[in-house]
Amino acid sequence: MAGRHWLTYLAVAALVAGLGYAGFKAYTSSEADSCYACQRTIHAHMRTVAIAHGRPRFFCCPACALSEHEQEGQPIRIVELTDFITGAKLAPAGAFVVKGSDVNMCARKQELMEADKRAADVAYDRCAPSLLAFATETEAARFASAHGGQVLPFRDVAAAFLR
Repeated sequence: MAGRHWLTYLAVAALVAGLGYAGFKAYTSSEADSCYACQRTIHAHMRTVAIAHGRPRFFCCPACALSEHEQEGQPIRIVELTDFITGAKLAPAGAFVVKGSDVNMCARKQELMEADKRAADVAYDRCAPSLLAFATETEAARFASAHGGQVLPFRDVAAAFLR
């Protein structure tokens, strides 16, 4: 009889540990700190959420998420952008972006090195040109006047990538 109680306690402990682990994994994967595609740090004011491979994925910027579709050839649907100024969540349908400004939080801070320790030229960066999201066209235009770039509705930029 005592052996049965011991097995019951062991089974309950294993169940609790399993549920705790599942909860921990769900919590830690819900707010990623590195980009699904390029593994760069996700900056709070550029975070982009897209459905890729049937699951929500976190990207460092809209350009990286759109590049994922272009490189993988798989359907991708951007479901959330982040306002660059306020950090507020934005619905993609009404958002505006500044494309190609002098601000790119994803830009590499250190040079890439070739095997012989010479600096390597970067021919392609999936996060360039930068795409910074804004809630209104006015905010985007104000930012573009200070930092350059072209103001576009996000839906137009996404449509060009997702054809």
